[in-house]
Amino acid sequence: MVLEKIMSQLLLSCKEATFLIEKQMVSPLTFTQKLRLGVHLKLCKVCSAYESQSKTMNKALEKWVKEGALSKTLPPKIKSDILQKINRK
Repeated sequence: MVLEKIMSQLLLSCKEATFLIEKQMVSPLTFTQKLRLGVHLKLCKVCSAYESQSKTMNKALEKWVKEGALSKTLPPKIKSDILQKINRK
């Protein structure tokens, strides 16, 4: 019974894990969140692949924004709003 409680508190669902994967891209996780996510990623190859893909996409988007791609396709007001939101992280 005690072991079941510990395991249920430690293990995440894939839905919770993907939420934390995305959250860590914009803000720090708590120690408990990091621990729980780390355990999940060790056990779940699908979520590990998702994390890798998400990091790759974020890097590509950051590079795209830094290279000024937004100025070529968006009106200045929309560009400004997006850049403000990105810079808040």
